[in-house]
Amino acid sequence: MKRLLCLCLACLLAAACLPAGAEQPSFAGTVFVGDSIMQQIGRYRMEQTERGNPILEGARFLAISSYSLSQASRITPNEDKPALMLRGSRVSLPEGLRQLEARRVFIMLGMNDEAGARLNPQVNLYRRLIERVLNRNPDLELVALSVTPITKRAQTKKLNQANFNTFNTALEALCQEMGVSYLDVATPLMDGEGFLRPEFSSDNRVHLSKEGMEVFVKTIEAFALASVE
Repeated sequence: MKRLLCLCLACLLAAACLPAGAEQPSFAGTVFVGDSIMQQIGRYRMEQTERGNPILEGARFLAISSYSLSQASRITPNEDKPALMLRGSRVSLPEGLRQLEARRVFIMLGMNDEAGARLNPQVNLYRRLIERVLNRNPDLELVALSVTPITKRAQTKKLNQANFNTFNTALEALCQEMGVSYLDVATPLMDGEGFLRPEFSSDNRVHLSKEGMEVFVKTIEAFALASVE
């Protein structure tokens, strides 16, 4: 079974402070999957590379705005919902990873499902997603990422930090049960009250600012380095 890696708060905060010039992990064969927040990370990676500061070198991205657990868990994409695109065609998550010959995948989904608002169905969808992805890609290292936080004032009845925390706790337990890795990317982005720090948000809601994306990427890099030690 794959080793479960859940970094504690102290380790995550240290990850966000990796010194310049520190060893950079390889992301060859790695695919990042998600919704509009993951799209942000992909754009940020391209911008940094163009400026001579390459990050997540070798990684590829399969992400689209409004992508959901329901769609990601399907064998065939629902024609009425946003789907991943690969070489100009709609593709399921398991098939997209197979075509990209992925060796490792980081998946961050649940925000568009109002994470935690309907916990049991969401956990069941994530379970099905993991099963189908690994059935199609049996040698793949799968890392499930927590959903990132929301700012305090942007919360709604269903989209709120308490629900996100409940979802993340259930996701961590599911990963442990299924023998896949879980990574908490939420905690390093939180303020003292457990919400998304205002300076880490670009829309005063859930999307990340440049500073927030820097912390997110360094958390991923620290995980990748720790996993090969």
